[in-house]
Amino acid sequence: MIRIRIDVDYPYPSRIRSFIYTTLNLWAGSDYLRNSKVAAEMINRARREVKAYWFFTPKTVPDKTLLSLIDNPRHEVALHVVNDPVKELNLLQKNTGKKINYYTIHGTARILARVMWKRYKAKAPKIPPDFPLQSFHQFHTIGIDSVCYTHPPDKALAIIESRIRAGDAIYFHPIWLFQRGIINHRGPCGNVLERILLNEDA
Repeated sequence: MIRIRIDVDYPYPSRIRSFIYTTLNLWAGSDYLRNSKVAAEMINRARREVKAYWFFTPKTVPDKTLLSLIDNPRHEVALHVVNDPVKELNLLQKNTGKKINYYTIHGTARILARVMWKRYKAKAPKIPPDFPLQSFHQFHTIGIDSVCYTHPPDKALAIIESRIRAGDAIYFHPIWLFQRGIINHRGPCGNVLERILLNEDA
């Protein structure tokens, strides 16, 4: 069983557009969560046994199309906390109708990210002692989009497979499936993900 953590930070394939729309609280466009939908289709085609945990923020709540793609035992909806754990959990439950078991905390180390998410202090939000979700941070993970930035595909695949054999979860951000970061040292990881999943067209 390969555990996959997916941090859905950005609503659109373009980081600039995502920044503008999230900052201004806008929702529009047929490409909303496009990369996440592509990733869901990849996982649904996988020839290996996988379990994908989708960590959504308040600005990346899945629409009907994505919900239909992840409405099977290979997928589980989870919470990516930005500012208010309780409020954001209630929003995600209301909009998905799913039982939620896990959370992670969204990182906002850079000033632009803090503006985007209206977290004006770098300090992470406090999780209440009685919060009903388990932290996914308890699991060892390897970021495949980070590995794919620093290594060619074959080397990246070898590194990731060794960590999978060690029992680690893999994780990625859908925005880095097909593009390479400049400030963020991530991606592209789509082809390597397909090879990990043993998809025939990879």
